[in-house]
Amino acid sequence: MVQPWFYGWGFNLPRGQALLEKWNLIPEGVDILITHGPPLGFLDWVPKKMQRVGCVELLNTVQRRVQPRLHVFGHIHEGYGVMADGTTTYVNASVCTVNYQPVNPPIVIDLPTPRNS
Repeated sequence: MVQPWFYGWGFNLPRGQALLEKWNLIPEGVDILITHGPPLGFLDWVPKKMQRVGCVELLNTVQRRVQPRLHVFGHIHEGYGVMADGTTTYVNASVCTVNYQPVNPPIVIDLPTPRNS
C-alpha cells in the first residue's frame, strides 16, 4: 500500500520514479486492481485544496500497461463514486465522508463472466 505524498500520512512516497517502481510490480492481465489511492484525474478532486491529488504514475500504469476492467480505491473521501474511461471502470469506494462519517453506501459493480470461462 503506497500513495503519493499526502500530508504526513503513512505509506507516502515521493511522486515520480519511487512510485513508478511500485506500480511496475502490478502484473499485466489483472482484471480487478485494488490500490489505496486513485490515479490522477479519476475521483481524486479535493475541493479544499482546489486540486487533483491522484497519482500520474498510477494513471499511466493503469491506462497504458495493465488496463484492468475494474480499478477500486479509496483514500480521497471527497471522490466517492464511479467513473469509466471506456476500458476501465474506476470506483472510489470510500466509506467515510471528508468529515470521517462512515455514511457512504457500498458500491456494487457487476462484471460479466468472460466468455472463455
